[in-house]
This record gives sequence, structure tokens and C-alpha cells, in this order.
Amino acid sequence: MYNIHSHYFNLFSFLKTIIAQPRLEYLYPFGASSIENIETLDTANSLDQDPIIFCYDQEPLIPGFNDLLFDKIHQISKNLLRPVILVTTERDSAALDYFIKKFDFIPCYGFFHIFAAHDWFRGYQFDSRIMPVTQRTLKKKYITFNRLTGNARIYRSLFVGELSLRGLIEQGYVSYSDLCPEHGHYSNNLDQAIETYKLDINYINDVKQALDILPHPLRIDYHNKDSIPNHSMVLSAVEQCMETFLHVVTETCYWERKCHLTEKIFKPIILRQPFVLLGCAHNLEYLKNYGFKTFDRWWDESYDHIEDPVQRLKAVAEVVEYISSLTIGQLTDMLHEMEEVLEYNYQLFNSKEFLNSAWKELTNNLKTAVESAPVLQTFNTPRIYRMSEAIIKSRVAA
Repeated sequence: MYNIHSHYFNLFSFLKTIIAQPRLEYLYPFGASSIENIETLDTANSLDQDPIIFCYDQEPLIPGFNDLLFDKIHQISKNLLRPVILVTTERDSAALDYFIKKFDFIPCYGFFHIFAAHDWFRGYQFDSRIMPVTQRTLKKKYITFNRLTGNARIYRSLFVGELSLRGLIEQGYVSYSDLCPEHGHYSNNLDQAIETYKLDINYINDVKQALDILPHPLRIDYHNKDSIPNHSMVLSAVEQCMETFLHVVTETCYWERKCHLTEKIFKPIILRQPFVLLGCAHNLEYLKNYGFKTFDRWWDESYDHIEDPVQRLKAVAEVVEYISSLTIGQLTDMLHEMEEVLEYNYQLFNSKEFLNSAWKELTNNLKTAVESAPVLQTFNTPRIYRMSEAIIKSRVAA
């Protein structure tokens, strides 16, 4: 298993094996994104030509929102005459393209949330509430968690509205509040989304009417709370998940072109539940590239390839509608058929090989980024790695 609190110290230790004077910047606490949250690991605090490693890998990249922070790192880079390697958990991302072009950063990809999820979910193998697949008694067709529902997460309001329009709310467990804890009422948020995401006003009005008739707030658990707490590091409503067939994963990113997944995608895997993914286009394929199996034997997963966000959302809702049309008995039989796939995904995630491969991917990408980094000097000199005597001796011995 992994300790996420030592992650950046692990990276810094690795960097010292490939460059002489590494400097690593990261954000603390987890999820922070402001200049005052920058933490620095440095060997010498002196001028050197080796690159600065800037880790912004906990949260998605957002043009406009991140510019002030990244400009600060850019200024540090210019003052120290050192290039910047941007470590991010995004692959094939329009936002990453934006920051690389604007600040001349060198990209380096690593799947941060593999490490975070391994830490956060490591104790659940001993949780007696998580029952074997063949011992579960299903009561609901699906379950979906929706805490933040404003700004970029407004798609969650669209999805709950779709469920309401299709008469599916009572078929599942749904968490949703009329008031987003950070962005206010869904009506105002949906109105803003019309311009932001070029949405059809008639469709938005239909969604608002469908949301208006719901008995807000909808809760799966935390019934005594005014708002749903942010407990990303825990598995919420385990008992309800055990009596539900389908887990609808509502990911952090949805609208843009990017490969970006978080710990949310691993929750149904730990719970051994089948799932559909509400995320950016092609992110189900992105997950499968890491060896995970999905459920196209049982329903249509072509939603993953739909570029239009609203049409992709409706396609996922159609899968939920299909699942909801089946009886509890049919879903129980289907769940038993899936046992091999669910167990395979569970074992893959928890395997030492999977964690090691994620670390190897990250460190190999760091090596490549370091080797490609230019020298930001005012005179022309070849790139020289000023390695310590101990590093040189270890290289010679090898």
C-alpha cells in the first residue's frame, strides 16, 4: 500500500538520483491551489541549471483559475534561470496545452489519484459491510453521489434533471441538494451554464422544471447535515451501495477535452460494483488502458465516445433507464454474471504490480522530461548534470 503524505518526498528522493540539485514545488494541504499553499523541497537554495519540478497533480488544470499560481512559478523559474517541469495528472488535455504554451513549461504526466486512492481505501478489505457479490440483496437499481453541482460540476444538475425527466429518481439512491454548498441554487447555476457551455435554453428550462418537483434535498446518508460533506477519502453509504446494482460515477471533469480521473472511479471497484462513468469523452477507454475491464457485455458503452457533452449525458441516462427497466431478479442474475469482472478489477487495483507500474510510469516520464529540459542561461553552454560524487560512483558501479 501507499502513504500519500510521503508522495512528494518520495518524488524528491527519486529526483536526487537523476539530477544533482533538484527543487520540487507542490501544494499543501491536498486540494489547495493558491500561492500561499506552495511548499518547496530543495537541496541547496542556490542557482543551478537543473529544472524545477512543479507538481500540480491533485486537481484539474483550469485556464484562468490557475494562471496566477502558475505565473508565480514562472517568475521563480526566471529568477533562478531554471526551466519548469509541470507534473500533472492530465493526459491529452486542452488545458495542459494552454499552460505549456503560455508559460513554456515541460509537461510530465502521472496518475496521482492511483496513489491517493491506494492510501485512502487501503483499509476497506477488512470492512465487514462490503459483502461478497453473491450474498447481496438488491433493493435499488442505481446509486449516484452529487455534492458540488455548480460551475463545471453543473453537469450533475443536468444528470439529476435527466433522471427526473425520465421518472427514474425512485429507482435509485440519489444525493443532490437544491443549494450547492459552494455555488448556490441550481436554477442560477443552470442559467449561467447556458452561455458558458452553449446549452439550449429550452432544454435547461425542462431540466429546471424537473428539478423543481423533487423533494429537496435528496440524501443517501448524512440526513442530519445541511449539506453533503466532502469525504473524498472515504467510501460513503457502504450499506446502500451493497444493496444497489449500478454505481454512477460523477467525475470531477466533464466538459473539456482531457484524460483525467480521480479517486471517484476507484470507489465502485473497491466496492465490487458495476459502474457507468459520467466524465470527459474517452475517459472510460483511458481507464481500460490501465488494464481494467468494463461492462460492454451487458450494456452499450458507446457513450464514452460521444464528444457532445449533453448527448453523452443523455446516453448515460439511457443506460440507467435500461437498468431501471429490469427487475431486481434480473439484476441479481446479471450481478452474479459479472462477479469475475468485478473481482478482477478489485484485485488489479489492490495489486502491488499496479501500484508499481504507476510509480514506474511517473518516474520514467520524469526522466524523459528532465532529459528534454533546456538550459535557461544567458550564454550557450551544453547541459551538464552536476551530480554528486556518490551518484557518479553508483552509476559507474552499475
